[in-house]
Amino acid sequence: MINIKKNVVVLLLVAFLLGVVGCGQVKNDNKAGQEPGSTAGTNKAAAAKQVVGANGRTVTVPEKIDRIAITCQGGTAQEVTILGAGDKIVAQAPMNNFPQLLKMFPRYKDIVNPGTFDDVNIEEIIKADPDIVLVGISSKKGNQAIEEAGFPTFTMLIGWADIDTLKNEFLQMGTLLGNEKKAKELVNYWDDKIAYINKMLAKVPEDKKMRVLYASKGLKSVSGKNVWGDSLIAVAGGVNVAADISESREVSIEQIMTWDPDVIILQKGGNAVGELKKDTRLSDLDAIKNGRVHQVPIGAFWWDRPSPEAPLGFMWLATILYPEHTKDIDLKKETKEFFKTFYNYDLSDEEYNSFF
Repeated sequence: MINIKKNVVVLLLVAFLLGVVGCGQVKNDNKAGQEPGSTAGTNKAAAAKQVVGANGRTVTVPEKIDRIAITCQGGTAQEVTILGAGDKIVAQAPMNNFPQLLKMFPRYKDIVNPGTFDDVNIEEIIKADPDIVLVGISSKKGNQAIEEAGFPTFTMLIGWADIDTLKNEFLQMGTLLGNEKKAKELVNYWDDKIAYINKMLAKVPEDKKMRVLYASKGLKSVSGKNVWGDSLIAVAGGVNVAADISESREVSIEQIMTWDPDVIILQKGGNAVGELKKDTRLSDLDAIKNGRVHQVPIGAFWWDRPSPEAPLGFMWLATILYPEHTKDIDLKKETKEFFKTFYNYDLSDEEYNSFF
């Protein structure tokens, strides 16, 4: 009888030790390549699906996501909204730059501000208690702080996208938010509109293609290759005069005069076109002399940045560069159809006109 009791005690002790070891293994079972903070360490429901962030790492997240925090900008809130999860955003930096978005979705005016990029407010994020935090690829310090606080993160491309990587992000976000159907619809829309533009511009001879300079902050930042501005120009059928420089940087007035672009495209902000025309150093540029300096419209987001709305920017620029070849593009109709299809919103003529 004593031996039986001893055996029982031994078995219970072994079972206890195995349980302790097992718990330790689960707590540290982050697979190679998996986002830190994406499994154990939260009080959320058990993780049930995987998606790949912009940094190439696999993130394991809850099957159902009800609460979303966003600490990056660059069209992320617009993606979430289009994919039907706007009502789940519980923390997001102010979106005052996009009055049309706030008009369509007024609850965004009063959402908690968790900070952005590396300047995040962990206390506000903890209060918001998100199931997932959408973060920017460039803010490693802030992202690490969020993960160390126990929240899973999903990395967004923000401004560091090209067309293919952004379409892939839409699909990954569709999986993340449980709306793969809408994500595929958005990707198909992109493919259709790019093909539509390509077909219209197919007969433009190489030597007749418009030479374009795309800049922000006046002319303080010029877009070269490997940035979104280069993609914008290429899809619209133009030639980027700054293609020999990498990414975006400041160049001299002398360099701009040497390039002598046919068209200058500026990010919208203040009276950028008027200020440029006042600069007497630029008065001999063909773009200035021929009145071909334009600011990019803003809808629910900037049309010259990577976001779901970007095809409207592609079509807009194509009509600017090649009006004779793009007569079939009814930009007002295209814009209204986009807003109805993806925002479920009937855009008025007055609202459309305010974009320009």
